Amino acid sequence: MNKFITLLFLTLSFSSTKLSGQNTYKFIEPNISISYDSNYFKIGQRYSNTFYETEAYDFSYQGDSTKKVTIHIKAAQPIEFPPKQLRDSLILAGLDEIKNAQNDTFSITSIDKKVRDINDFSCVGIVGYDKVRKEYATIISGYHFSDNDNTEISFMSNGKDLDKEYAIMTAFLNGFKSYSKKEADNEDELIKSKYSVQVVPTQTVIDNFMYRPKTYVGIVSTKQPLQHKISEVRLTGSIGQEIFTPDDNGVVYIISNDKEKGTVVKKGELVLLNSFGKKVKLPFTFSYDNK
Repeated sequence: MNKFITLLFLTLSFSSTKLSGQNTYKFIEPNISISYDSNYFKIGQRYSNTFYETEAYDFSYQGDSTKKVTIHIKAAQPIEFPPKQLRDSLILAGLDEIKNAQNDTFSITSIDKKVRDINDFSCVGIVGYDKVRKEYATIISGYHFSDNDNTEISFMSNGKDLDKEYAIMTAFLNGFKSYSKKEADNEDELIKSKYSVQVVPTQTVIDNFMYRPKTYVGIVSTKQPLQHKISEVRLTGSIGQEIFTPDDNGVVYIISNDKEKGTVVKKGELVLLNSFGKKVKLPFTFSYDNK
């Protein structure tokens, strides 16, 4: 990213395209989702904060080979937010700072004069021109605050028509949805009452474990028929949790290498996905004899 685009991105963060129907769904922790047309949008880099259990993703736009578009969407826990009029005034204040940044090498060719509302997102955008590199860049920032979520989105492209770039942004945000704590809690209670976790030892050593030192190899599953998708298994060790993912058949193999002898007690979490894709953690313990 050159200095020109970086300037626009940091400043905004601080302060006619026709697309078809959506066919791909992505839940983003802790409380939002995007439904999008994978013919036009491709999911890219994932960013996660394991402490707050939040995620962010980069998406690219495939509808125009001449465009380089990155859409970064970040989810966070809900916060107490100010009234919309105050929020909009704060967002517009960031644009004033960019206006003052114009100089001999950088000029503004288009800039929003008011906040645009897209699917309840408050959005502002700008097109700038780098006179040295002779490059255009469009930056659009959007903010969605509700009782359910606290979501930020940043749109960056090499386009120079602000309205056309907004059309791409709008097509993407049309598939946005947020989920309430009540919805998540209801699903959490349902899944936790439905399943109990079992861990059984196995003699099967998969390729990933072949050359690793090990004192235990097992399979984690539910005692009841599984009607939800397994996301992962987290096994607690001396330095944190190790994550194990399902194989192509949905089977989760785990491995442990423990120094202590005799009966070893292990703790972990089986992580399932609820009906809208949010992770639900089922804690479990098991023991084995380490001779």
